[in-house]
Order: sequence, then structure tokens, then C-alpha cells
Amino acid sequence: MILDGHTTIEHNMPIAVLQDDIMQLWKRSQTAYTPTLIVNYGSVSGEYYWYQHTNVWEKERLMRFTPREVIDARSRHRTMLPEEEYINGHILSSKNLKRLSDAGVLVNMGAHGQIQGIGAHWEIWMMTQGGMSPHEALKTATINPAKSLGLDGNIGSLEIGKFADLLVLDKNPLEDIYNTEFIRYTMANGRLYDAEQMNETGNHPKPRTKFSWELYKNATAFPGTMKQQGMVADVGSINKTAGYLFLFRTPLWLLFGH
Repeated sequence: MILDGHTTIEHNMPIAVLQDDIMQLWKRSQTAYTPTLIVNYGSVSGEYYWYQHTNVWEKERLMRFTPREVIDARSRHRTMLPEEEYINGHILSSKNLKRLSDAGVLVNMGAHGQIQGIGAHWEIWMMTQGGMSPHEALKTATINPAKSLGLDGNIGSLEIGKFADLLVLDKNPLEDIYNTEFIRYTMANGRLYDAEQMNETGNHPKPRTKFSWELYKNATAFPGTMKQQGMVADVGSINKTAGYLFLFRTPLWLLFGH
């Protein structure tokens, strides 16, 4: 693909160690690289590392902006793997990224859409697992992709004359890359939004509209508070008039007579 003139390579090469001939070819071609470690080829996908090491379903902001069934289905029934599977998987790929970056190859962050929002943070964090500094990892999500797409005249850095697209954080990601999660404001083309609720603020205050999945009433969007002995609160909902008990968020109904 590089010899054919592609300007970027998407997804990682499923090769453990890149030899010098590949490194030199990649560097001199000026072809950029978007490895997408979250679905790392040749090994277990990097996203499973974060399901195993964090309780994704407990992230309140994520749950506010994503349907419950999307998060639960991917995170609660998680696969547990030996750490060496990750070391020999996406972390080894990440080490290649560090080598390529040091050689002058533009490395970009691409989260693949597995889980919106948090997936982009995971991808940035995984860059550091291979040796990138927080500053280098942040460049993979900002100026590097802007240059790769030929848009660095408009986006990718904070400069006079560029679009006002930026994030305001409560904690410094240069000190700890995991601080990328602590976003207070998001600005898109000069319009400011509070990251907690995504209401527009600043010069044009306006509450956000509902997501499509918030517009229909079902047990997923509006969980009940039914509790029975041994049952966690908000698991399901109860409809006494219809005479049925809804216990699960999957299409399974337990019917009881009147």
C-alpha cells in the first residue's frame, strides 16, 4: 500500500517486530499510520484490556450518553486473560508505534467506534503503553491526524485563524495521560458545551435535545426501581396492570396470571 502511494495505513500490521527496511520505507514515503489498537490485528483486541482492568459500566458520564445495553453487553460479561496476552498483543504493537514515531512517521489515534467517547481515550492511553510520552500520545489525537488529512491549516492546534475546536480539562494529561477523561468543556467551531451534560453554554446557552434512544419508554431507557430479596436496585421494571414482571434487559419475559 505504501508503494502504491497510499497517504495513510489504517489498522496495525500484524507483525511483532518491524525490521529496519520497513522502518526506512515508511519514514521516507511520508505515509501516516492509524494503527487502531482497540482492534489490534494478530492478537486479542486492545479494548479487552480496558474491560478487564476497569469497571466500564460504572463510568457515569459514559452511561449518560450511551444506551445501557450497549455498555453492558460489551463490558459486564468480560473475558479475563493473562497479562502476557496483552504484552504480546497491542502493547507490542504500541512499541512499534513508538519506533515509527521516533523515525518521523505520523502516528494517528483511531478508536474504531467500538464504544463512542471512551474508546478514543483508550486509544490514546494505549499509545503510552508502548513508550510514547503523554505529549507524543496527545499529538496522535490532535496535530498528527490533521497533518495526515491535510487539514492542519484549519485544525489540530490552537492558533490564531484556525477553527475554535478544543477541549478544556480539569486535570493535566501531560502529568498523567489518564487525565484526558477529566473534560470540563468541549468547544466545536467556537460553540461551547459543558461536558457533563452536553448543554450548550457560553454565548449561546441551549439545553441539549434528547438522544433517539431516550425518546421511547422502555425498561432500558427508563429502568424501574423494583427490588426483591437478593436483587440489585434498578434491574428491571414492574407493570402491575398487565400482570407481568420484566426482569432482564434482553427480550425475556416472565408472565404471571392475575
